Amino acid sequence: MVSSNSILVNFWFYGSIVDTLESDQIGIKKEEFTDFTNFLKELYSVYDFKIGGIAIEEDVLELFGVDVPFPNECYCYENVSPDHFLQESSHFIDIIWSEKYEKLNIIPYNHEKLDKKGVLIKTGSFNDILL
Repeated sequence: MVSSNSILVNFWFYGSIVDTLESDQIGIKKEEFTDFTNFLKELYSVYDFKIGGIAIEEDVLELFGVDVPFPNECYCYENVSPDHFLQESSHFIDIIWSEKYEKLNIIPYNHEKLDKKGVLIKTGSFNDILL
């Protein structure tokens, strides 16, 4: 629980190509990148959430635009705004936003509509982050 009405769920996958050699990780292969996006889309098809994302070394709390320890009421789901994550650069590669909460009129990134009023927004690239 990050606030009285918000839960943060992180899935951490280890093995980035930027890990140290001592970690003995094989790294994420380029052909596996779409698997992460498909996993996020599958989660959205099953669960009702306002926002979700894929990032390297970051969690979804960055999308709130505040930097305070949690739990804190600034992380209530009503406080996440597309004004922040659509205008600010972030570590996110893909973001799913549910338009059940707020319709997006202008999306300055490549995007696609999903079922359940979702929008998958391509805010970055694995190549940009891993290189």
